[in-house]
Amino acid sequence: SRATLHNEDEIKRKDIRVGDWIVIEKAGEIIPRVVRIVDSSGKRNAPYKMPKNCPECQVKIFRSEGEVMWRCVNVACPAQLKERLKHFASRKAMDIDYLGPAVIEQLVESGRVKNFSDLYTLKKDEVASLERLADKSAQNLIDAIEKSKIAGLSRLLFGLGVRHVGQRAASILANTFRSFKTIREIPYEELEKVVEIGPVMAESLRSFLDQKTNIQDIEKLSVLGVLLEAHDANEKKAG
Repeated sequence: SRATLHNEDEIKRKDIRVGDWIVIEKAGEIIPRVVRIVDSSGKRNAPYKMPKNCPECQVKIFRSEGEVMWRCVNVACPAQLKERLKHFASRKAMDIDYLGPAVIEQLVESGRVKNFSDLYTLKKDEVASLERLADKSAQNLIDAIEKSKIAGLSRLLFGLGVRHVGQRAASILANTFRSFKTIREIPYEELEKVVEIGPVMAESLRSFLDQKTNIQDIEKLSVLGVLLEAHDANEKKAG
């Protein structure tokens, strides 16, 4: 039950189709692997085709060059939202205290938070109504969310969870381009020339930025007061 078929090339190579009986073995005596289909003289279904869009949010999926997996890069995808919010709130990202897994679970399950920007529209009374969250804790969370608005471009880029863009890369991008607006407009060819970025990271970032839903959520973050510039961008410009 834990064997996965995420590798499109392997599915085609072994000609695995919906409805087939298959042989599974433990690779290295641990990881379940689909070895082959069981020969059958019965009629088989048509060859499997990987979907072009995420089955959860319908956004076009993306596959990095040299990788086997197709991925949804929509930050608001419900299937990924809880884990994305945990990362967004983490210490090295936006550093939002009191936004733990239990709170995130309730906010997502209730439909109150559907993307990053929804966090910045939460009211104290709404938060206080959550299970096991007292009035003081609710205020602490609201204060922590407000404080995170000035975390800066580097932390925001890391918090967005763009594939391959870790803490170091986020810092390089922020220090190089100074604002999200500039990064958004930089073509792939220019991104890959940045020291320590390269083609794989540039392609992943460009794919993320080309998703309309991602841009809409980040623009809403800006409207709600979240800083989309490096901390000293204004001083740099003034100097």
